[in-house]
Amino acid sequence: MISKQEAWTRIDLQLPDDIRNEIVYRPPYLVEGFFYSCWASRDRQGEPTTVVTKLTPDGRTVEAFGDNGTVRIPMPGEWGDYFCFVVDGEHLLCGVALRSSDNFAIFRLNKASGAMDIDFGHQGYKIHPYPVEPDDTSEAAQPRLDGAEGYAGSVPQFPDGKLRQMVDSGLAQFDMQGNLDTSFNEVGMRRHFRWQGRALQTLAVNARYRGTEHAGFHYCGAHRVGGDETQAWVGACDKNGAVLSGFAEQGVWMVKRLPGHPDLAYIAVHATTQAHDRLYLTGNAGTGTNQSGFVHCLKLDGTVDNRFNDGQAIIFKRPEFERTIAFALTPHGSGVLVGCRAVSPIEDQMPIAIVRLDENGHVDTAFGDQGWLITPEYPEPYTLLTLTYEDQEIIELRGKEFIARHPL
Repeated sequence: MISKQEAWTRIDLQLPDDIRNEIVYRPPYLVEGFFYSCWASRDRQGEPTTVVTKLTPDGRTVEAFGDNGTVRIPMPGEWGDYFCFVVDGEHLLCGVALRSSDNFAIFRLNKASGAMDIDFGHQGYKIHPYPVEPDDTSEAAQPRLDGAEGYAGSVPQFPDGKLRQMVDSGLAQFDMQGNLDTSFNEVGMRRHFRWQGRALQTLAVNARYRGTEHAGFHYCGAHRVGGDETQAWVGACDKNGAVLSGFAEQGVWMVKRLPGHPDLAYIAVHATTQAHDRLYLTGNAGTGTNQSGFVHCLKLDGTVDNRFNDGQAIIFKRPEFERTIAFALTPHGSGVLVGCRAVSPIEDQMPIAIVRLDENGHVDTAFGDQGWLITPEYPEPYTLLTLTYEDQEIIELRGKEFIARHPL
């Protein structure tokens, strides 16, 4: 494969200049061959809106969608965070979390024109209060989360007639009529797993499979235990939101130190990826200049997979990066590609490092330059994927306003 920096192609998305009020920025979604870039904003009168721009795979706006490729949906009285959607025939069924009032707003857009369906619900919206989960015993069990704390990233969607909607520290599930799907965790929402009676803060929700079939979700995050110390955790539930007690210890894998690295504290799992009949965990450990990205591997029952790096976590450090975060992992053949980026308080564009690990967790030195691809300086990416584009296998990085591609 070509591995020079010149082989990377960067596409800057044609996006409007509406202000962004997102808590955590997200990359565009690719759905039915089009990218959708979405964020919370406000109009010229200061009223809250949700901005949705539809783009072609080469980053150009689809002029027929809204106003020159962009629709601006007025929100019902407050900011709408965590925009999610699924295709429903000729429509996009969309949702946002109204965090100030603890409500969800569900609405529909025509997927070709972007026009809002005002006959849906009441004046175009269905508003649902956050339901009370069956295992919540007190108000203290659900602490209010502000800023990015407890943020559950882009949640999985499947072609099964459901909309999964992000919420602080978890997800809610709706049917195609825009109603809470009470087959999921009895009330339609699971925000937390619990450990010793305490709610665990969720940083991401990822797909769980049985073979190739959707079989639930893996939640993951960090749990504070005295001062600023954190434990990394992963929880498993079935597609109805029920905790799988056979996973790890009563449904939750929890560690205070990474296997093989007793000196690294302050650990958090930021994502899980199920592939090759195992569960890969990516996150970061340590603080300050000692902060490093990691990958660890579990069996699907939540026990350590000793075939991968002898059961120990892999820590990523690059001499050109003072601090490193492993931000994404994607399967590649029998191995995986891991995306690592530097953490800098002053630089808004930096190189990205991508490493290939084989099935045993060893760096594949036949890939790139001794196992690594180093990009040109880019803004922060959030996803790393392998896919086919114009009949060629590629690596694709996605950030909030750009896409970068490299041939495989």
